[in-house]
Amino acid sequence: MMHSEAMPEIWEILTEEQKKKVALMKMDMNIQWMETKINEMEKMIALKKKAIENIRAVQEMIKQGK
Repeated sequence: MMHSEAMPEIWEILTEEQKKKVALMKMDMNIQWMETKINEMEKMIALKKKAIENIRAVQEMIKQGK
């Protein structure tokens, strides 16, 4: 069973039902953190795709200029 490292004395007085609720809260926070990280990564991927498009456009301009 998952338990709180920071407050073991509190964890010990919780009922099994309360421990389950705390575990669910912790999982929910982890999921929210992961969703935030995924969102940040998706934004970076979109930015990099745009940068690649721009580089290709510049390369095409250089080819046409020669």
